[in-house]
Amino acid sequence: MRRKAVTIRSVAQRAQVSISTVSQILNGNSRYVSADKRERVLRAAEELQYRPNAIARSMVKQRTATVGMIFTSVVDHLFIHTMRRVQTILGPEGYTIFLADTPDIESEMQAITALQDRQVDGFIFVSMTSVSESAHLLRLKEAGVPLVAINRPLGQDCDLNQIHWNDWEAGYLATKHLLSLGHTYIATISGPLQDLPHWQSAFDRHRGWQQALAGQGISASPGWSFDGNYTYEGGYAATMQLLKQAGAKSRLPTALFIANDEMAVGTLRALHYAGVRVPQEIALVNVGDTPFTTHMAPALTSLAHPIAEAGEMAAHLLLEQIVANDPLPAQNIMLSFDLRIRESCGSNPEPSGPFF
Repeated sequence: MRRKAVTIRSVAQRAQVSISTVSQILNGNSRYVSADKRERVLRAAEELQYRPNAIARSMVKQRTATVGMIFTSVVDHLFIHTMRRVQTILGPEGYTIFLADTPDIESEMQAITALQDRQVDGFIFVSMTSVSESAHLLRLKEAGVPLVAINRPLGQDCDLNQIHWNDWEAGYLATKHLLSLGHTYIATISGPLQDLPHWQSAFDRHRGWQQALAGQGISASPGWSFDGNYTYEGGYAATMQLLKQAGAKSRLPTALFIANDEMAVGTLRALHYAGVRVPQEIALVNVGDTPFTTHMAPALTSLAHPIAEAGEMAAHLLLEQIVANDPLPAQNIMLSFDLRIRESCGSNPEPSGPFF
């Protein structure tokens, strides 16, 4: 048998107070209510298992305490870190998050419409690929809808809250670290470079690698760069191509900059099968720093991705917009990667044996 709905009137009757008094206490406006009445109302609400009517509250407050998060890919491992950090900030504030996976602009616009039909209070857009179209986001802003865009190439002059990470710096810092260890023959396994602006991050990381070498007077030839397509399989295939091109261990590069974690795993597998030791015969630095990188053999030296920090900042920016009475100035934030030195670059020794 279906349980009869408990209303605010039920709580008022149990506590023997007025409905307005219950409303004040449950909404945190109990400054002028006696401690005795407050205790009775809270006890009655708990005993009756009262749950506020979200629709009624949203009509009063003009907010629904819901936020839409729209991703270009929810299968990307970075999605988890963003989502968790946003939830850490918005959850304690009473917000529920609706998620949408939108691999193209058409599906993104459909998701926006569907979430607006549910009257979400704002949006966070997370682009794991570099989606460039943004006219529909500007229309949202003009309509007064709070929003934040993460990793979207909107331009410095675009009047939207934007959070980016410095992919050029990631390539530059990784290569500078390898240069500081004495390496001069540093090849790279990049993300896809033939599909701009879809993979702008691949282009920027590759440019950082080139410019770090150029800063030391080293000219990177085309034969030093291999496209790994940002995948495990691509990293493996690119490394096999590098091994075939070299023809002998003595002609291999002494170091590799790998533009993401997945390709680094593929690279380690190919080097293992070829009998090339890391870091003794070739040093590795990659971008990403997902949890498995610390458990590889050897543990990977990585440029840690600031995706979680981006999620936290986005949640704070969105909350500020939602509660503000007037529009706030748009912010454009650039985040840096953090170098985590482990075993694969050769500057952090592996555990020593024997163990038996």
